[in-house]
Amino acid sequence: MALLHAALRAAGFAANLSAAPNSSEARNLHETTSGRTHITLLPPTPTRLSMVNEGRLRMIAAPLERGLLGWRVSFVLQDQRRKTAGIRDLTDFQKLTVGQGSGWIDAHIYRQAGIITRELQAWRNGEFTGQMRSGLIDVFPMGLEESVSYFLPHFRQHHPEVALDEHLLLRYPWYRFVWVTSAPEADGLYQALQDGFDVICGNGQFESIWAADRHVPSASHWQGRTIIKLKNPFYSQDIIPQRYQHLLLDPSIS
Repeated sequence: MALLHAALRAAGFAANLSAAPNSSEARNLHETTSGRTHITLLPPTPTRLSMVNEGRLRMIAAPLERGLLGWRVSFVLQDQRRKTAGIRDLTDFQKLTVGQGSGWIDAHIYRQAGIITRELQAWRNGEFTGQMRSGLIDVFPMGLEESVSYFLPHFRQHHPEVALDEHLLLRYPWYRFVWVTSAPEADGLYQALQDGFDVICGNGQFESIWAADRHVPSASHWQGRTIIKLKNPFYSQDIIPQRYQHLLLDPSIS
């Protein structure tokens, strides 16, 4: 939200922003396309991208998470941590079975890369440990930032045997963008946000606000890991305009 406020200030546009209730993706799209919700901050999906092409939704492709959403580390069992120690490339990783939440678009990314992937209905409290113990899955990748700051301690409350793999960092294009309703009354809002993000992304303000607003895990959480890059079958890094590309973080130089 701080980045939105900064962009609007940079454009000289006055707006009173309030958070909409949490909802499903389908409900969110309905509320946005109907004009009842003006702005959403979510990752691209094939449906959203199609709606942009059809003029039913507007997108500002500034990478709000600076690419961190696509940095994935895997949950494993404490006594199975050596499973990933010898993996050096995608061919090695394809020998493992990945678990993901049911309906996650990430599952398409892993399958596209030739990785056997099982979708699990129950995972929010670490229930995937049962599938690991029975050999149905080997790893359960999630976002680096959320895994370190929230999910690892949360899962351990229910399953103390959970650990974070220390050997691999999976990377693929996965971003969170600004979406604006295509309702005509939001024309001024959209233009102000587009102009404002161009300003704050160009003058360093984006990075300053981001650094003050986020608690990013230290570099020790990814340095020294084997990085395995995967393709996103729905879009590449090129979805981000060149003028915003410098915002993306790179673990190889962090």
